Amino acid sequence: MEKIRKRDGRIVAFDSAKITLAIQKAILAVRENNGDLAKKISRQVVEALEDKFKDRVLGVEDVQDIVEEILIRNGYAKVAKAYILYRQKRTEVREAKKLLGVEKDDLKLSVNAIRVLERRYLLKDEEGNIIETPAGMFKRMAKAVASVDKRYGGDVKKTEEEFYRMMADLEFLPNTPTLMNAGTDLGQLSACFVLPVEDSLKSIFGALTNMSLIHQSGGGTGFSFSRLRPRGDIVRSTKGVASGPVSFMRIFD
Repeated sequence: MEKIRKRDGRIVAFDSAKITLAIQKAILAVRENNGDLAKKISRQVVEALEDKFKDRVLGVEDVQDIVEEILIRNGYAKVAKAYILYRQKRTEVREAKKLLGVEKDDLKLSVNAIRVLERRYLLKDEEGNIIETPAGMFKRMAKAVASVDKRYGGDVKKTEEEFYRMMADLEFLPNTPTLMNAGTDLGQLSACFVLPVEDSLKSIFGALTNMSLIHQSGGGTGFSFSRLRPRGDIVRSTKGVASGPVSFMRIFD
């Protein structure tokens, strides 16, 4: 058994470990206490598949049907039921994703995650229509980040593929500005900025201006107000009295 057909028609390498993992999840769902059961059932499933599909490429649904059959045959009806319910839930999730425009789902994102991406991260055209998929967003980021390797003689294509796979497998995700801005004209990938606030109106309100521009680009800001003189201090240039850091902090807030 070397190949398997995914639901979207792609032919990929067959991996029996995925069968074992799915069975193990069903076992845990019914609190069966048998550490070797998943491997035992998985071996029987593979044997049955090799016998039944030796002359053609099997599909994902074929594997799931055999898993249910083997579980019931071995007397694990509760585990089979849990497996069937999990299978049904995955089908419902796939259908929900299709309604959200996700056809080829190699990212394994939840429905809620896709909705958040639609609201905040996926690129839109001038009329507010979404113009990329979640996978397209990851590819956009991977390409933009990997392009920097050109400066250092690195393998750009390899970096792009590795970075995409890390994100697709949810091993690593970058910050919000990278999700939004990588590969765009804005190109602002930093999330955190610390802005200086010196003890003058020019510096204070200049920091406010810079803060608004950074927030507009998807970044966040932090400030230290320790340089501002305390309330009640005499202001030499005007002979007035300083209002103190808190009064300016209210403006920033």
